[in-house]
Amino acid sequence: MANEFITIQEAAELCNKSIQTIRRAIKSKKLKSKRKKTPQGFNYLINRSSLSDAYGITFESVEKKVKERTVETKAKKTKAVKAPKAPAKAESKTIDADDFKSFTVALEKMISQHGDERQNFLRLINTLQEKVFVLENQLNLLKAPQKSWYQVWK
Repeated sequence: MANEFITIQEAAELCNKSIQTIRRAIKSKKLKSKRKKTPQGFNYLINRSSLSDAYGITFESVEKKVKERTVETKAKKTKAVKAPKAPAKAESKTIDADDFKSFTVALEKMISQHGDERQNFLRLINTLQEKVFVLENQLNLLKAPQKSWYQVWK
């Protein structure tokens, strides 16, 4: 066999088990594996024969599943390459004078609302600036050095 070892993800897909189940089987020594060092840590490679012994998988069924997956992926790729359908005839819309008038009225309402909101916003900013000024003055008064009660007689 050319590919005697497979990855945990491949083993999980072939057995219809979760990746965590395969990891537990490796830890409990039910599956023979070897570690492959990577910069991020280790990748475990599982022996195919131990996988077939532990979960009763025949290599023929595994090869069928692999062939099915390759066919599915090729089909997905060809679907992605197909050109999109041409759009149906676009309906031509005409703009009537009434539509234009209603649009301009709506636009004028929006502009006036915007002006009102802008004025309210500016009033709010002015009141907040005044409050900040008052608070700064109060803070400065609190920071001012106060004479102690006993320094009054000096």
